[in-house]
Amino acid sequence: MQKTIERIAALRAAMKQAGVQAYIIPSSDPHLSEYTPAHWRTREYFSGFTGSAGTLAVTETKSGLWTDGRYFIQAEHQLEGSGIRLFRIGVSGVPTVVEFLREELKAGDTVGIDGSLFSAADARRMECLLGEKNIGLKQIDLVADIWTDRPPIPRTEVFLHSPKYAGMTCAQKLAVVRKELNSRGADAQIYARLDCVAWLMNLRADDVENSPFPLAYAAVLPDSAYLFIDTSRVPQEVMENLTENGVAVRGYDEIGEFLRTMPEGITVLADPAGMNEKLYDILKENKAILVRDGIDIVTELKSIKNETEIQGFRTAHIRDGCAMVEAFAELESRLNAGKTVTEWDVCELLEEARRRQPGNHGLSFDTIAAYRENAAMMHYAPKPESCKTLERSGLLLVDSGGQYVDATTDITRTFALGPVTREEKECYTWVLKCHIALATAVFQEGCTGGNIDILCREPLWKHGIDYRCGTGHGVGTFGSVHEGPQNLRMNNKTILRPGMTITNEPGVYQEGKFGIRTENLMIVQEAYENEYGRFLKFETVTVFPIDIAPVLPELLTEEELNWLNCYNRHVLETLSPFLSGRELDWLTRHTQPLKS
Repeated sequence: MQKTIERIAALRAAMKQAGVQAYIIPSSDPHLSEYTPAHWRTREYFSGFTGSAGTLAVTETKSGLWTDGRYFIQAEHQLEGSGIRLFRIGVSGVPTVVEFLREELKAGDTVGIDGSLFSAADARRMECLLGEKNIGLKQIDLVADIWTDRPPIPRTEVFLHSPKYAGMTCAQKLAVVRKELNSRGADAQIYARLDCVAWLMNLRADDVENSPFPLAYAAVLPDSAYLFIDTSRVPQEVMENLTENGVAVRGYDEIGEFLRTMPEGITVLADPAGMNEKLYDILKENKAILVRDGIDIVTELKSIKNETEIQGFRTAHIRDGCAMVEAFAELESRLNAGKTVTEWDVCELLEEARRRQPGNHGLSFDTIAAYRENAAMMHYAPKPESCKTLERSGLLLVDSGGQYVDATTDITRTFALGPVTREEKECYTWVLKCHIALATAVFQEGCTGGNIDILCREPLWKHGIDYRCGTGHGVGTFGSVHEGPQNLRMNNKTILRPGMTITNEPGVYQEGKFGIRTENLMIVQEAYENEYGRFLKFETVTVFPIDIAPVLPELLTEEELNWLNCYNRHVLETLSPFLSGRELDWLTRHTQPLKS
């Protein structure tokens, strides 16, 4: 905590010298990434809070950190004694960052931000709201001179993502993008999001932990395309492939000059939510071009998987399921032998098992292995030096996933390690009912993620319980484990379309007691069409048993019980040809039907 206090003091001194009365630090990098390389973990450096989502605001006398329901418990612990107040996003009566600053500052004051870490949309929104109180917004970097020992910018070697798994060449993707731009009356678009650049160029790297992306920008024009990247880390074969696909390669730092000198007379479709404020300003200052705000076309295109990608999800999840069986068979063996097993051991077992699978490229996020009350923290991260030892009682929640050349996986299971309480069984069964309600949903074409979210929450709402997070999110193809624009959240307005991926992960989180979540990955599919229109459904592609030990069968309907038994039988039939010995025995025992 002392380091946090000292760093906040240093920031306040820099603020005073720069003439700003407040400073905002988001959880972002110049590409607006969810998971940022260590070089840009500025909010973590100054606050001590390690969660992936949060915003720090510091005034001359006060400081606050805003985060969502996934991190309330974690943030409360990590901020204790720092002098930083926790603001719980989404809780009634809690002000937003801007509302807090409007209350704390006076007319004529100035708020500082590093424009490269905020989307243009967020910066403009803040500028407008602060301006109503005659409070200014100034782009200034106050971090560089304070954080002098920050990690270097990563520059791992770039490699190709084969059309064998992507389903399309880079040239084919560029052609589709140009067609979409033309249909919207535009000539060009700039891409700053790392997952968009990686998808468009069929490139991967290891610049971001657990996300296979290179730090790069891309630009698509009517007759040319550009990749802006540190060229020293691009092998010759990759350079040749890009050239063959019509892509010219420029230096990473050349993006700004490129935007200043774009060809005269073209119309650029710019997504203010997908480009940082610094680059957006450069683009708007170029009077030779017309800049029109609009959607990020690549984000929209890659959200709908082609047939090659869909098949990749199916096959990757079979391998992932086999890895999970291997890991949990070993876990069971150790527990039965009376060996000491910790949460961290579970993480290592899963990582080792996944790395033995063909086509694996590591994890898709840091594994969450949370025992008993630790599972109430939705994004709890065990450490080898400070984690719980498992016992033969209570619930263990494990949320994990892998990166494979043909897909990205994300799965959560909650296991009874022995006797559990009646309350735990009830909550586990209610969560299962929520999961089944979504897995079996049939809905009319045109429904959004917000429309569908309610189907999953209703069984918990009946008991006055809710979870402070979304119900599901999109998942990329050897890409981001959290991919948009689709997600299952009450305020999401993205229409669900065939080919979209979405997770199904309701949960219950009782602070100080337990946490429960059951998560599978699904793909939106056509169901049928009749005189009322076109209807859609979900295909579940995750294949790993759902634990029946904590289930209260009397709380399930006959249809729900049948779904559970059919799902576990499907897992057995799908995985058993690839398993033998101890693993096959474990799978067989854990897919036995539940009796009513």
